[in-house]
Amino acid sequence: MLAPRRFVLLIIFVVACAPPLLAQGSPITMAKSFTPSTVPVGGTSTTTMTVTITNPNAFTVTGISFSDTYPAGLVPDVVGAYTCSAGSATFNGSGWSLANVTLGAGASCSVPILMHATIVGPIVNTTSQVTGTGVPPGGPTSATLNASPIPTLSGWMLIALAMMIAAVAATRIRG
Repeated sequence: MLAPRRFVLLIIFVVACAPPLLAQGSPITMAKSFTPSTVPVGGTSTTTMTVTITNPNAFTVTGISFSDTYPAGLVPDVVGAYTCSAGSATFNGSGWSLANVTLGAGASCSVPILMHATIVGPIVNTTSQVTGTGVPPGGPTSATLNASPIPTLSGWMLIALAMMIAAVAATRIRG
């Protein structure tokens, strides 16, 4: 008699607890990109890094937080007009973070940052996981910026260019 009673109590417990356990939402998603994705090294050639955070759930998620540390060779210039309503946003020379962001059901927001590369080669930038209240962690996300060397002219090419400029100048002076 005790075993059927325990079984019935177990069934009642499972039925009572299952909806909240199954109701947990989907993780917040993030996407990151560089536009353009290839730039020459140097402060005058810039790219815009954009991080987009999306709430795929049918309910509002609060407390959304993540961070992004800049890798070697990636330098921020200007933070653009970001659309996230952040409880706190921190931007500095080594990275940035958002904390306590709220996103409505199906909503997204983005953060654009104008940047430049200081080293040649692929520069991979990866965020931390994104967390939110009542949803499992999502992410991280990453994007690659390809930094190319600044084109240079060889010694012979500089001599040829100087001779061509001199010839054009001589032609214009004569006539």
